[in-house]
Amino acid sequence: MTRVLVFGGWFGSGNLGDDAILIGLRNLLSEAIPGVEIAALSTDVEHTKRVCGVEAFQLRSPRELLALHSKPNIRDYQRVFRWADACILSGGTPIYDYDHLSRIIHYSLPRILGKELICFGIGVKPIRSWVGSRSVRSLLERAAAVSTRDLRSKSELEAIGVRKEIRVTGDSSLFLTPRAPDAIKLEELGIMQDEPLVAFCPRALSTDHKIHYHAPLSIEVISKIRRTLALTADHISRSGHRVVFIPFHEAPPDDDTTEIAIIRGLMREPSLVFERVIPPERVARFLGQVQLVVGLRLHSLILAAAMGVPSVSLNYDPKIAGFMEYAGMEGYLSEPTDPVKTFIKRADEGLKNRATLKNRLLDSCEAMRRRIREEAKRIAGLL
Repeated sequence: MTRVLVFGGWFGSGNLGDDAILIGLRNLLSEAIPGVEIAALSTDVEHTKRVCGVEAFQLRSPRELLALHSKPNIRDYQRVFRWADACILSGGTPIYDYDHLSRIIHYSLPRILGKELICFGIGVKPIRSWVGSRSVRSLLERAAAVSTRDLRSKSELEAIGVRKEIRVTGDSSLFLTPRAPDAIKLEELGIMQDEPLVAFCPRALSTDHKIHYHAPLSIEVISKIRRTLALTADHISRSGHRVVFIPFHEAPPDDDTTEIAIIRGLMREPSLVFERVIPPERVARFLGQVQLVVGLRLHSLILAAAMGVPSVSLNYDPKIAGFMEYAGMEGYLSEPTDPVKTFIKRADEGLKNRATLKNRLLDSCEAMRRRIREEAKRIAGLL
C-alpha cells in the first residue's frame, strides 16, 4: 500500500474550494494508484475525515513547532511525515509571498526524511521579495515533479528562476463527483423546479489581504466590487431570473455570509440565499442547474465550468484571470474598476450565449482532466 500525505491547502477550515480539491485529488489518486492511502494536514481533523473521506493529521504552525518546551514539537511532527511514502503539495494556492517560515518547514521535512515531494496542480501568486524568490526556488528545485493549475502560475515560477520542468495541468476539483442537493431543502429555500436561476458566489474581501489570501485591494475598490455585484443582481432579477447567493466559506474572518449580507443590503430586488455552506458535491450539481454563475470564489467558476455552465467574474486576484483564460472565458472577465454597465453587459452575453459556451467549457475542462490524469500517471510511476 502506498501512503501519500497531502498538504498546502487550508484543509479543515470549512472552505468549500479546498474541500473540493482534496475530494477530487482523493478520487484521482485512487484511480491512478490502486490501494493508495491518503491523509491530509488539516486545521480540523474531524471535518476533513467526515467531508473529504481521507485520514487527517493536525496541521501545526511554526509558533507551535519551534517554541521552547512546546508539545508537540518539530520531532513529534516528523512522525506525521514518516507515515507517508511521499508528500503532495496541492490545495489551491500554496505559494505566495509571505508565511515563508511555515513553507520552509513543510517543504523541507519530506527532503530531510527522504520522502519525495510532488507539487501537483498548484496555484502561485506573484513572488516579488528576495526571500520569497530564493526560498521557493530552492525548495521546488528539489521536488520530484512540479505541475501548476494554470499558465499564469507556471509563468510566476519561471519568473523567479525555477528551472525544473513545469507542466500545466488543472485543478483537482474537476474530479469531483456531483450529487443532487436535497429537493425538500431547495423547496424550503423557495427554489422551484425548472425555475431560471443565476448563482452569485461572492467572497469576503478586506484591505488586510493576507488574512483573506487575495491580492491587495483598497476600500474604494472593495466598495466598487460590492456595488457592481448588487446592481448586476438587481438587473438579472428584473430580467426574469431568480438570484441565488451561495457561500463557499462561513468561518471568520473569511466569512462569505457576511459579504452576502452586505451585497443583499445594497440590492433593491429580492433574492434567495443558502444560509450555510453545503458539501462541494452538492454545490457542483446545483451549479449545473443554473443558467449563469457570477463568481468571485474561484471554485464557483471551476465547478460551473465542469458542468458546462458559463460564468462571469471580476479580476480581483491573479487566480481568477488564470482560470478564466485557461477555460477560454477571458472575454467574460472584467476589471474591478470597469463601469458597472460593462460587467452587466458581459453577464447578459453569458446568458445569451450559454448554449455555445457550454460546449466550449465542457471541451476545455475535459482537456484539463486529460492533462491532470497524465500527471497522476507520471506520479504513480515515480512512486
